[in-house]
Amino acid sequence: MTEYNYTVKSSKGDMLTGFIDADNQEIAVSNLKGMGYFIISINKIKEDKITKMKNTKISFSFFERIKTKDLVIFTRQFSTLISSGMSLLESLTVLEKQTVNKKLVKIITEVRSSVESGHSVSESLEEHKNIFSNLYISLVRAGEAGGVLDRTLTDLANFLEREQEISSMIKSKTAYPKFIFVFAIVITFVIILFLVPTFEEIYADLGSELPSITQAVISIGKLLKNVYFYVILAVVIFGGRYLFKKFAKSDKGRHIIDKIKISLPKFGDLFSKMAFARFNRHFGVLLSTGVPILNSLEIAKGVADNVLVDEALEKIKLSIREGENISGPMSEMPIFPPMMVQMIGVGERTGTLDSIVNKVADFYDDEVKRGIEAVVALLEPMMLMLVALLVGTIVIAMYLPMFNIYAAMQ
Repeated sequence: MTEYNYTVKSSKGDMLTGFIDADNQEIAVSNLKGMGYFIISINKIKEDKITKMKNTKISFSFFERIKTKDLVIFTRQFSTLISSGMSLLESLTVLEKQTVNKKLVKIITEVRSSVESGHSVSESLEEHKNIFSNLYISLVRAGEAGGVLDRTLTDLANFLEREQEISSMIKSKTAYPKFIFVFAIVITFVIILFLVPTFEEIYADLGSELPSITQAVISIGKLLKNVYFYVILAVVIFGGRYLFKKFAKSDKGRHIIDKIKISLPKFGDLFSKMAFARFNRHFGVLLSTGVPILNSLEIAKGVADNVLVDEALEKIKLSIREGENISGPMSEMPIFPPMMVQMIGVGERTGTLDSIVNKVADFYDDEVKRGIEAVVALLEPMMLMLVALLVGTIVIAMYLPMFNIYAAMQ
Protein backbone atom coordinates (compact mmCIF):
# COMPACT_ATOMS: atom_id res chain seq x y z
CA MET A 1 0.00 0.00 0.00
CA THR A 2 1.24 3.48 -0.91
CA GLU A 3 0.22 6.67 0.84
CA TYR A 4 -0.95 9.67 -1.18
CA ASN A 5 -1.48 13.27 -0.16
CA TYR A 6 -4.65 14.73 -1.73
CA THR A 7 -6.48 18.04 -2.06
CA VAL A 8 -10.17 17.73 -2.98
CA LYS A 9 -13.35 19.77 -3.10
CA SER A 10 -16.52 18.41 -1.46
CA SER A 11 -20.03 18.61 -2.94
CA LYS A 12 -20.64 21.67 -0.74
CA GLY A 13 -17.56 23.44 -2.11
CA ASP A 14 -15.31 22.91 0.94
CA MET A 15 -11.60 22.34 0.29
CA LEU A 16 -10.25 19.26 2.10
CA THR A 17 -6.75 17.81 2.38
CA GLY A 18 -5.56 14.51 3.81
CA PHE A 19 -3.89 11.16 3.24
CA ILE A 20 -5.21 7.97 1.64
CA ASP A 21 -3.68 4.50 1.29
CA ALA A 22 -4.05 2.62 -2.02
CA ASP A 23 -2.19 0.10 -4.15
CA ASN A 24 -1.74 2.70 -6.87
CA GLN A 25 -2.78 6.23 -7.80
CA GLU A 26 -5.69 5.10 -10.02
CA ILE A 27 -7.31 3.24 -7.12
CA ALA A 28 -6.75 6.22 -4.82
CA VAL A 29 -8.46 8.50 -7.37
CA SER A 30 -11.34 6.04 -7.78
CA ASN A 31 -11.86 5.81 -4.00
CA LEU A 32 -11.92 9.59 -3.61
CA LYS A 33 -14.38 10.00 -6.50
CA GLY A 34 -16.55 7.30 -4.94
CA MET A 35 -16.75 9.46 -1.82
CA GLY A 36 -18.20 12.29 -3.90
CA TYR A 37 -15.07 14.45 -4.05
CA PHE A 38 -13.73 16.50 -6.96
CA ILE A 39 -9.97 15.95 -7.05
CA ILE A 40 -7.76 19.02 -7.20
CA SER A 41 -4.42 17.24 -6.75
CA ILE A 42 -3.06 13.90 -5.58
CA ASN A 43 0.59 13.08 -5.03
CA LYS A 44 2.57 10.08 -3.85
CA ILE A 45 4.53 10.80 -0.65
CA LYS A 46 7.92 9.35 0.02
CA GLU A 47 8.30 7.33 3.21
CA ASP A 48 10.83 9.64 4.85
CA LYS A 49 8.65 12.66 4.11
CA ILE A 50 5.62 10.93 5.63
CA THR A 51 7.55 10.15 8.79
CA LYS A 52 8.83 13.70 9.03
CA MET A 53 5.36 15.21 8.57
CA LYS A 54 3.80 12.91 11.16
CA ASN A 55 6.55 13.57 13.68
CA THR A 56 6.27 17.33 13.35
CA LYS A 57 2.47 17.37 13.60
CA ILE A 58 1.27 18.94 16.84
CA SER A 59 -1.89 17.40 18.27
CA PHE A 60 -4.47 19.42 20.13
CA SER A 61 -6.92 16.54 20.42
CA PHE A 62 -7.18 17.05 24.20
CA PHE A 63 -9.02 20.31 23.53
CA GLU A 64 -11.19 18.95 20.68
CA ARG A 65 -14.82 17.93 21.03
CA ILE A 66 -16.76 15.65 18.73
CA LYS A 67 -19.57 17.86 17.48
CA THR A 68 -22.75 16.88 15.67
CA LYS A 69 -21.18 18.26 12.47
CA ASP A 70 -18.29 15.77 12.81
CA LEU A 71 -20.74 12.87 13.23
CA VAL A 72 -22.76 14.04 10.21
CA ILE A 73 -19.64 14.08 7.99
CA PHE A 74 -18.47 10.70 9.33
CA THR A 75 -21.90 9.09 8.84
CA ARG A 76 -22.47 10.46 5.33
CA GLN A 77 -18.97 9.52 4.14
CA PHE A 78 -19.31 6.05 5.68
CA SER A 79 -22.57 5.59 3.73
CA THR A 80 -20.97 6.80 0.46
CA LEU A 81 -18.00 4.47 0.83
CA ILE A 82 -20.15 1.39 1.54
CA SER A 83 -22.57 2.16 -1.32
CA SER A 84 -19.59 2.51 -3.70
CA GLY A 85 -18.71 -1.14 -3.08
CA MET A 86 -15.95 -0.84 -0.50
CA SER A 87 -15.89 -3.28 2.41
CA LEU A 88 -16.51 -2.15 6.00
CA LEU A 89 -12.83 -2.40 6.90
CA GLU A 90 -11.71 -0.52 3.79
CA SER A 91 -14.30 2.19 4.44
CA LEU A 92 -13.26 2.60 8.08
CA THR A 93 -9.59 2.71 7.04
CA VAL A 94 -10.29 5.53 4.57
CA LEU A 95 -12.33 7.42 7.19
CA GLU A 96 -9.55 6.95 9.71
CA LYS A 97 -7.08 8.57 7.31
CA GLN A 98 -9.18 11.54 6.21
CA THR A 99 -11.08 12.53 9.38
CA VAL A 100 -9.82 15.84 10.78
CA ASN A 101 -11.05 15.58 14.39
CA LYS A 102 -8.35 13.66 16.29
CA LYS A 103 -10.69 12.35 18.96
CA LEU A 104 -13.01 10.94 16.31
CA VAL A 105 -10.01 9.42 14.52
CA LYS A 106 -9.12 7.55 17.71
CA ILE A 107 -12.67 6.21 18.01
CA ILE A 108 -12.77 5.18 14.33
CA THR A 109 -9.47 3.32 14.86
CA GLU A 110 -10.94 1.43 17.81
CA VAL A 111 -14.14 0.66 15.87
CA ARG A 112 -12.08 -0.62 12.91
CA SER A 113 -10.00 -2.83 15.20
CA SER A 114 -13.17 -4.21 16.77
CA VAL A 115 -14.72 -4.96 13.35
CA GLU A 116 -11.43 -6.53 12.25
CA SER A 117 -11.58 -8.88 15.25
CA GLY A 118 -15.01 -10.17 14.18
CA HIS A 119 -17.53 -7.83 15.83
CA SER A 120 -20.33 -6.09 13.94
CA VAL A 121 -20.30 -2.33 13.40
CA SER A 122 -23.17 -1.81 15.88
CA GLU A 123 -21.35 -3.86 18.54
CA SER A 124 -18.20 -1.83 17.94
CA LEU A 125 -20.09 1.47 18.17
CA GLU A 126 -21.76 0.30 21.38
CA GLU A 127 -18.38 0.52 23.09
CA HIS A 128 -18.55 4.31 22.61
CA LYS A 129 -22.02 5.17 23.94
CA ASN A 130 -20.76 8.54 25.12
CA ILE A 131 -20.40 9.51 21.43
CA PHE A 132 -23.01 7.40 19.61
CA SER A 133 -26.57 7.55 20.95
CA ASN A 134 -28.83 4.53 21.50
CA LEU A 135 -30.79 5.58 18.42
CA TYR A 136 -27.61 5.70 16.30
CA ILE A 137 -26.50 2.23 17.44
CA SER A 138 -29.99 0.74 17.07
CA LEU A 139 -30.39 2.06 13.54
CA VAL A 140 -26.96 0.72 12.51
CA ARG A 141 -27.93 -2.65 13.99
CA ALA A 142 -31.20 -2.62 12.03
CA GLY A 143 -29.35 -1.62 8.84
CA GLU A 144 -26.90 -4.49 9.28
CA ALA A 145 -29.72 -6.98 9.87
CA GLY A 146 -31.65 -5.78 6.80
CA GLY A 147 -28.61 -5.44 4.53
CA VAL A 148 -29.32 -1.73 4.01
CA LEU A 149 -26.56 -0.20 6.13
CA ASP A 150 -25.69 2.43 3.50
CA ARG A 151 -29.31 3.67 3.33
CA THR A 152 -29.59 3.62 7.12
CA LEU A 153 -26.45 5.72 7.47
CA THR A 154 -27.79 8.22 4.92
CA ASP A 155 -31.05 8.51 6.91
CA LEU A 156 -29.01 8.97 10.06
CA ALA A 157 -26.91 11.72 8.49
CA ASN A 158 -30.07 13.53 7.33
CA PHE A 159 -31.55 13.22 10.80
CA LEU A 160 -28.41 14.53 12.51
CA GLU A 161 -28.28 17.46 10.08
CA ARG A 162 -31.85 18.43 10.98
CA GLU A 163 -31.03 18.20 14.69
CA GLN A 164 -27.95 20.37 14.13
CA GLU A 165 -30.00 22.87 12.12
CA ILE A 166 -32.55 23.26 14.94
CA SER A 167 -29.80 23.59 17.55
CA SER A 168 -27.91 26.19 15.49
CA MET A 169 -31.09 28.15 14.90
CA ILE A 170 -31.87 28.26 18.63
CA LYS A 171 -28.35 29.51 19.38
CA SER A 172 -28.40 32.17 16.67
CA LYS A 173 -31.91 33.40 17.48
CA THR A 174 -31.20 33.70 21.21
CA ALA A 175 -27.76 35.31 20.81
CA TYR A 176 -29.08 38.90 20.79
CA PRO A 177 -31.35 38.51 23.87
CA LYS A 178 -28.46 36.89 25.71
CA PHE A 179 -26.20 39.79 24.76
CA ILE A 180 -28.75 42.33 26.00
CA PHE A 181 -29.16 40.45 29.29
CA VAL A 182 -25.38 40.33 29.87
CA PHE A 183 -25.13 44.00 28.91
CA ALA A 184 -27.84 44.87 31.45
CA ILE A 185 -25.97 43.06 34.22
CA VAL A 186 -22.61 44.64 33.31
CA ILE A 187 -23.95 48.20 33.05
CA THR A 188 -25.77 47.79 36.38
CA PHE A 189 -22.56 46.63 38.08
CA VAL A 190 -20.55 49.49 36.60
CA ILE A 191 -23.05 52.14 37.72
CA ILE A 192 -23.46 50.72 41.22
CA LEU A 193 -19.73 50.18 41.80
CA PHE A 194 -18.36 53.43 40.30
CA LEU A 195 -21.14 56.02 40.08
CA VAL A 196 -23.13 55.37 43.26
CA PRO A 197 -20.16 55.91 45.68
CA THR A 198 -19.69 59.45 44.28
CA PHE A 199 -23.29 60.37 45.08
CA GLU A 200 -22.99 58.69 48.48
CA GLU A 201 -20.10 60.98 49.44
CA ILE A 202 -22.00 64.08 48.28
CA TYR A 203 -25.09 63.20 50.30
CA ALA A 204 -22.98 62.27 53.36
CA ASP A 205 -21.40 65.76 53.28
CA LEU A 206 -24.82 67.39 53.01
CA GLY A 207 -26.09 65.32 55.92
CA SER A 208 -29.53 64.94 54.37
CA GLU A 209 -31.84 62.04 55.06
CA LEU A 210 -31.87 59.66 52.09
CA PRO A 211 -35.03 58.07 50.63
CA SER A 212 -35.49 54.33 51.07
CA ILE A 213 -34.78 53.53 47.41
CA THR A 214 -31.46 55.47 47.56
CA GLN A 215 -30.43 53.69 50.77
CA ALA A 216 -31.26 50.35 49.14
CA VAL A 217 -29.08 51.08 46.07
CA ILE A 218 -26.18 52.25 48.28
CA SER A 219 -26.51 49.10 50.42
CA ILE A 220 -26.40 46.95 47.27
CA GLY A 221 -23.25 48.81 46.16
CA LYS A 222 -21.55 48.10 49.52
CA LEU A 223 -22.61 44.47 49.29
CA LEU A 224 -21.10 44.10 45.82
CA LYS A 225 -17.76 45.39 47.16
CA ASN A 226 -17.67 42.75 49.88
CA VAL A 227 -15.56 39.70 49.00
CA TYR A 228 -17.56 37.45 51.32
CA PHE A 229 -20.70 38.20 49.30
CA TYR A 230 -19.15 36.54 46.24
CA VAL A 231 -18.01 33.56 48.31
CA ILE A 232 -21.53 33.06 49.65
CA LEU A 233 -22.99 33.65 46.18
CA ALA A 234 -20.69 31.00 44.66
CA VAL A 235 -21.64 28.49 47.37
CA VAL A 236 -25.36 29.19 46.81
CA ILE A 237 -25.06 28.93 43.00
CA PHE A 238 -22.96 25.76 42.88
CA GLY A 239 -24.77 24.18 45.82
CA GLY A 240 -28.15 25.02 44.31
CA ARG A 241 -27.07 23.69 40.95
CA TYR A 242 -25.91 20.41 42.51
CA LEU A 243 -29.15 19.99 44.47
CA PHE A 244 -31.26 20.87 41.43
CA LYS A 245 -29.42 18.33 39.24
CA LYS A 246 -29.88 15.68 41.91
CA PHE A 247 -33.58 16.53 42.17
CA ALA A 248 -33.97 16.59 38.36
CA LYS A 249 -32.48 13.08 38.08
CA SER A 250 -34.98 11.60 40.52
CA ASP A 251 -38.27 10.21 39.13
CA LYS A 252 -40.37 12.63 41.16
CA GLY A 253 -38.17 15.58 40.24
CA ARG A 254 -38.26 14.83 36.51
CA HIS A 255 -42.02 14.46 36.63
CA ILE A 256 -42.49 17.80 38.40
CA ILE A 257 -40.00 19.69 36.19
CA ASP A 258 -41.40 18.31 32.92
CA LYS A 259 -44.95 19.09 34.03
CA ILE A 260 -43.93 22.68 34.82
CA LYS A 261 -42.09 22.98 31.47
CA ILE A 262 -45.16 22.18 29.35
CA SER A 263 -47.42 24.33 31.59
CA LEU A 264 -45.42 27.55 31.17
CA PRO A 265 -47.14 30.34 29.20
CA LYS A 266 -45.73 30.65 25.65
CA PHE A 267 -42.72 28.44 26.46
CA GLY A 268 -44.82 25.40 27.42
CA ASP A 269 -46.29 25.06 23.94
CA LEU A 270 -42.79 25.34 22.45
CA PHE A 271 -41.38 22.64 24.78
CA SER A 272 -44.28 20.31 23.86
CA LYS A 273 -43.75 20.78 20.12
CA MET A 274 -40.00 20.17 20.50
CA ALA A 275 -40.76 16.91 22.33
CA PHE A 276 -43.21 15.76 19.62
CA ALA A 277 -40.78 16.73 16.84
CA ARG A 278 -37.98 14.68 18.41
CA PHE A 279 -40.19 11.65 19.07
CA ASN A 280 -41.77 11.57 15.61
CA ARG A 281 -38.42 12.10 13.87
CA HIS A 282 -36.76 9.22 15.76
CA PHE A 283 -39.84 7.01 15.43
CA GLY A 284 -40.07 7.67 11.69
CA VAL A 285 -36.40 6.91 11.05
CA LEU A 286 -36.68 3.65 12.98
CA LEU A 287 -39.83 2.53 11.15
CA SER A 288 -38.38 3.42 7.73
CA THR A 289 -35.37 1.14 8.37
CA GLY A 290 -37.59 -1.83 9.20
CA VAL A 291 -37.44 -1.81 13.01
CA PRO A 292 -40.69 -3.32 14.45
CA ILE A 293 -43.18 -0.90 16.04
CA LEU A 294 -42.70 -2.11 19.62
CA ASN A 295 -38.92 -1.94 19.34
CA SER A 296 -39.18 1.47 17.68
CA LEU A 297 -41.33 2.80 20.53
CA GLU A 298 -38.89 1.41 23.09
CA ILE A 299 -35.89 3.00 21.38
CA ALA A 300 -37.68 6.31 20.72
CA LYS A 301 -38.82 6.49 24.33
CA GLY A 302 -36.64 9.02 26.09
CA VAL A 303 -35.63 11.07 23.04
CA ALA A 304 -38.57 13.45 23.62
CA ASP A 305 -36.79 14.62 26.78
CA ASN A 306 -40.08 14.64 28.69
CA VAL A 307 -41.03 11.99 31.23
CA LEU A 308 -44.76 12.59 30.67
CA VAL A 309 -44.38 11.60 27.01
CA ASP A 310 -42.29 8.57 28.03
CA GLU A 311 -45.00 7.42 30.48
CA ALA A 312 -47.63 7.77 27.75
CA LEU A 313 -45.50 5.75 25.30
CA GLU A 314 -45.09 2.99 27.88
CA LYS A 315 -48.88 2.73 28.18
CA ILE A 316 -49.20 2.63 24.38
CA LYS A 317 -46.69 -0.24 24.25
CA LEU A 318 -48.79 -2.23 26.71
CA SER A 319 -51.91 -1.58 24.61
CA ILE A 320 -50.15 -2.73 21.41
CA ARG A 321 -49.11 -5.97 23.14
CA GLU A 322 -52.81 -6.53 23.88
CA GLY A 323 -53.67 -6.17 20.19
CA GLU A 324 -54.52 -2.49 19.86
CA ASN A 325 -53.06 -0.03 17.40
CA ILE A 326 -51.11 3.16 18.26
CA SER A 327 -53.71 5.86 17.58
CA GLY A 328 -56.39 4.23 19.76
CA PRO A 329 -54.69 4.49 23.17
CA MET A 330 -52.91 7.67 22.05
CA SER A 331 -56.26 9.41 21.52
CA GLU A 332 -57.17 8.77 25.17
CA MET A 333 -54.10 10.61 26.44
CA PRO A 334 -54.50 14.41 26.63
CA ILE A 335 -50.76 15.02 26.28
CA PHE A 336 -50.89 14.14 22.55
CA PRO A 337 -52.45 16.78 20.24
CA PRO A 338 -55.46 15.64 18.14
CA MET A 339 -53.73 16.44 14.83
CA MET A 340 -50.83 14.11 15.64
CA VAL A 341 -53.21 11.31 16.71
CA GLN A 342 -55.32 11.66 13.56
CA MET A 343 -52.27 11.65 11.28
CA ILE A 344 -50.87 8.51 12.93
CA GLY A 345 -54.31 6.90 12.60
CA VAL A 346 -54.30 7.66 8.85
CA GLY A 347 -50.80 6.18 8.56
CA GLU A 348 -51.90 2.97 10.27
CA ARG A 349 -54.97 2.58 8.05
CA THR A 350 -53.07 3.23 4.81
CA GLY A 351 -49.91 1.32 5.72
CA THR A 352 -47.76 4.44 5.41
CA LEU A 353 -47.04 5.02 9.08
CA ASP A 354 -43.30 5.68 8.56
CA SER A 355 -43.82 8.43 5.97
CA ILE A 356 -46.76 9.96 7.90
CA VAL A 357 -44.72 10.10 11.11
CA ASN A 358 -41.89 11.83 9.25
CA LYS A 359 -44.38 14.39 7.89
CA VAL A 360 -45.64 15.00 11.43
CA ALA A 361 -42.03 15.53 12.51
CA ASP A 362 -41.53 18.04 9.65
CA PHE A 363 -44.69 19.87 10.74
CA TYR A 364 -43.55 20.17 14.36
CA ASP A 365 -40.02 21.17 13.28
CA ASP A 366 -41.58 24.08 11.35
CA GLU A 367 -43.79 24.89 14.34
CA VAL A 368 -40.73 24.90 16.61
CA LYS A 369 -38.91 27.29 14.27
CA ARG A 370 -41.88 29.66 14.20
CA GLY A 371 -42.29 29.32 17.97
CA ILE A 372 -38.64 30.18 18.61
CA GLU A 373 -38.91 33.23 16.36
CA ALA A 374 -42.05 34.35 18.24
CA VAL A 375 -40.42 33.84 21.66
CA VAL A 376 -37.27 35.67 20.57
CA ALA A 377 -39.39 38.53 19.21
CA LEU A 378 -40.99 38.71 22.66
CA LEU A 379 -37.69 38.42 24.54
CA GLU A 380 -35.91 41.27 22.75
CA PRO A 381 -38.25 44.09 23.96
CA MET A 382 -38.39 42.44 27.39
CA MET A 383 -34.60 42.55 27.64
CA LEU A 384 -34.55 46.20 26.54
CA MET A 385 -37.19 46.98 29.14
CA LEU A 386 -35.04 45.24 31.75
CA VAL A 387 -32.05 47.42 30.87
CA ALA A 388 -34.20 50.56 31.01
CA LEU A 389 -35.74 49.47 34.33
CA LEU A 390 -32.41 48.74 36.01
CA VAL A 391 -30.66 51.89 34.80
CA GLY A 392 -33.75 54.04 35.37
CA THR A 393 -34.17 52.78 38.94
CA ILE A 394 -30.56 53.56 39.82
CA VAL A 395 -30.70 57.04 38.23
CA ILE A 396 -33.93 57.90 40.07
CA ALA A 397 -32.49 56.57 43.34
CA MET A 398 -29.40 58.79 42.97
CA TYR A 399 -31.13 62.01 41.94
CA LEU A 400 -34.20 61.76 44.17
CA PRO A 401 -32.38 63.18 47.26
CA MET A 402 -31.38 66.23 45.19
CA PHE A 403 -35.02 66.93 44.39
CA ASN A 404 -35.90 66.55 48.09
CA ILE A 405 -33.11 68.98 49.08
CA TYR A 406 -34.24 71.47 46.45
CA ALA A 407 -37.85 71.21 47.63
CA ALA A 408 -36.78 71.78 51.25
CA MET A 409 -34.89 74.94 50.24
CA GLN A 410 -38.01 76.53 48.74
